[in-house]
Amino acid sequence: MTRPAQSFVAVIVASLAWAVTAEAQQPAGRGGRGGAPEPPKNLQILPKDIPRPELIAVMGSFARGLGVQCSYCHVQEPTDGRDDMAADDKAPKKTARVMMKMMTDLNARLGTEVGKPAAEMTRVQCVTCHRGIAIPKQIADILVETDTTKGVQAAIAQYRDLRKQYYGSMAYDFTETGLTLPAQQLVAANKPDDALALLQLNTEFFPRSVATYAGMAAAFNRKNDRANAIKSFEKVLEIDPQNQNAKRQLDQLRAQ
Repeated sequence: MTRPAQSFVAVIVASLAWAVTAEAQQPAGRGGRGGAPEPPKNLQILPKDIPRPELIAVMGSFARGLGVQCSYCHVQEPTDGRDDMAADDKAPKKTARVMMKMMTDLNARLGTEVGKPAAEMTRVQCVTCHRGIAIPKQIADILVETDTTKGVQAAIAQYRDLRKQYYGSMAYDFTETGLTLPAQQLVAANKPDDALALLQLNTEFFPRSVATYAGMAAAFNRKNDRANAIKSFEKVLEIDPQNQNAKRQLDQLRAQ
């Protein structure tokens, strides 16, 4: 086994106990003579002689990291259909190989350039970026894209759906910044009304969020709505009386 391959497997394999359990759950009928599993084929990044339990552990880490099933990358069709784990038909499988190489290279560079002993390194894994979702976009980027293509009501509906499905997981940022950041982007794009719609939604979940009301003030300022900008900063000071930035901007608005 080459050193990069050893490094890659060491990062991924969390427990052989899980691997043995996963192997026991594999469907029957895919083995060779006597029902024994066939050896893996078409391994291009992982070592060709990798023990089967380690291979299953690696594949399991991919599935968990991306929140997908084996069929996301592999050809696995329903009963009596085609079942060819070695086939390269699917684009995600080809992308996975690129990502595996990138991850191995990044971990190697970190170890060299940071200068920490290997035992002290926090190594990059699939889950580091994917966080349990196949396409690891940040929720701010998702909402701004939806707002641009389908409108703010579609973005609001999308946020509610994602929150219902993923809340409590590591997939998306459902803290108050999950909506204040895309609102800032929308204000910068001269779409203050859309920003206000997202910020109003945020008050359902974070009714005392200073960042939310400060964002509203910025959106109202972009609309040249001084009266509501003042009200928004007053709300900020109601929640955080020592907020000097809000005091300063409120004084400036009142002086105009």
